Amino acid sequence: QGRIAAQPSSAPPLHQTLAHLRSMAIAAQAACWYPQPVASGAIFVPVAPSMQVQGVLASRPQPAALAAPRPLEPGPVAQPRCLAAPSSLLASLSQVIANGVNKDTLIAQHALELSHDREGCQLVQQALDDAQSDEARLAIAGTLRGHVWEVARCPHANHVLQRIIVSIKPSECQFVIDEISARSDGGVLTLARHKYAYRVVQRLLEQLHQWQVAPLVDRLADDCVALSTQRFGTFIVQHALEYGSEGQQSRIIRQLAGNVSQFSRNNDACMVLDKALTEGVECSKAALARAILDCEGALADMAHTRRGHVASISLLQLLDVGDLARAGRQLAAREYSLRG
Repeated sequence: QGRIAAQPSSAPPLHQTLAHLRSMAIAAQAACWYPQPVASGAIFVPVAPSMQVQGVLASRPQPAALAAPRPLEPGPVAQPRCLAAPSSLLASLSQVIANGVNKDTLIAQHALELSHDREGCQLVQQALDDAQSDEARLAIAGTLRGHVWEVARCPHANHVLQRIIVSIKPSECQFVIDEISARSDGGVLTLARHKYAYRVVQRLLEQLHQWQVAPLVDRLADDCVALSTQRFGTFIVQHALEYGSEGQQSRIIRQLAGNVSQFSRNNDACMVLDKALTEGVECSKAALARAILDCEGALADMAHTRRGHVASISLLQLLDVGDLARAGRQLAAREYSLRG
């Protein structure tokens, strides 16, 4: 039923090792889920790494079968699929390293491919943490040059890019800014709305010099109204308020003040309002507070929402005695529903 595969005399290329490992990890799942050979269109491969068994048809169809895996295209930019048995990946890498390949060199050379893998990305992050020099970290970062866009949007590789931004000097991260800014399909505005990539934008705003991220913040400020009501964009606008220049803060807050009636009923936007009322420059915060009070019912609407009640408290802390009385009257008009 099977034949013993000949053992190579030297370590195979990493992409071949990973491809072989993936087929075996999928086979391990098949062995656990389907102890007997499965139906037509599926494969059954034993767990042992030295065995290669051809597909065997079951004598009778099963209700569900594990589809044959699509072959992984080799190459430095291949994006491996997630594995449910990641320990096999580490074992395979250990075998390659045991054949005389330096671990740090291996990870640095293939950091891009590893970063797209669930367990491989953890291996690369650990290598960044354990690196003894900036040169070692830059060697890993260098493999991601030219691939920032796909790395930032990958559920695994985005963590590697975040760790690189935190680990190396701000000046060495300029290539990330440049690649994002060069995009013609939205650039940072697209990443700010992405469920994985928005984290990368957050790290850039936190870690890089203000002058480096100024072009990104300017673009975010242009679209801050739409971003504020988006699930992930709201966090980016909050970061822009926290890490942007005073001029950029004031620019964002002016746009927020012009859309209070829309924002007061939106949980995501209310988080932005709270950040603006606590992080903005004093004159801008006061102007936003007055804009909220001038929009009849906005304060009470905010107080009704899960996130907005926090912004309401931040607003009340900014008001003088006269404006506090106005706020009290607006809240009293909705006292019954607020108590409920």
